[in-house]
Amino acid sequence: MKRFLHAVSTGRQSLAEWLERSVLIKDEVDFLHIREKSWDENQVRYAVSQLLTEGVPADKIIVNSRPQIAAQYQLGGIHFPEKYSFYPFIYQRSRVGVSVHSKQSALDKAAAGADYLFYGHIFATKSKPGAAPRGLHLLQAVAESVSCPVIAIGGITPINVPQCIEQGAQGIAVMSGIYEASNPLKQAQAYKKALKEGAGYENNV
Repeated sequence: MKRFLHAVSTGRQSLAEWLERSVLIKDEVDFLHIREKSWDENQVRYAVSQLLTEGVPADKIIVNSRPQIAAQYQLGGIHFPEKYSFYPFIYQRSRVGVSVHSKQSALDKAAAGADYLFYGHIFATKSKPGAAPRGLHLLQAVAESVSCPVIAIGGITPINVPQCIEQGAQGIAVMSGIYEASNPLKQAQAYKKALKEGAGYENNV
């Protein structure tokens, strides 16, 4: 079974810095997510066009909450927050992902036609300060309840990737663990290796 590595922008970097790091890791990840709430539409379009110019395949790029841009550039998909209604965009046949935070929400979004789900946060993470992690047991419950791929997000490190896979996740989504690493390329490679090797990676570090 294919295991997916999603690299998600953090909202804490300039557009130029994010682009530079995205180009560095483009061959190591399955998807690059533009999740920048403060960027306007022109900035997102610019980011997409620059990625394409740098040789990133369109089907590797996912934009958050901007279906018109995904359609214009024939991108790999659209990702929506849990609270958004994505139903009208199912019929564009773009890949549609949704963030969920409960088993019931996962059931609802999967039934509505989501192609994959982000579930988390699994472990403590600085992007959710003070918020208790949902943990591996709830990840397992969500993964067992739906037929679409569940992607674990939140506090994921190469060391704990195997635990997520063991609980049914079909991949991981990483923000600061890649984008804010001192060596983003090396870190992306470590996540990719952990996904490929599973428990074998955890046992050999």
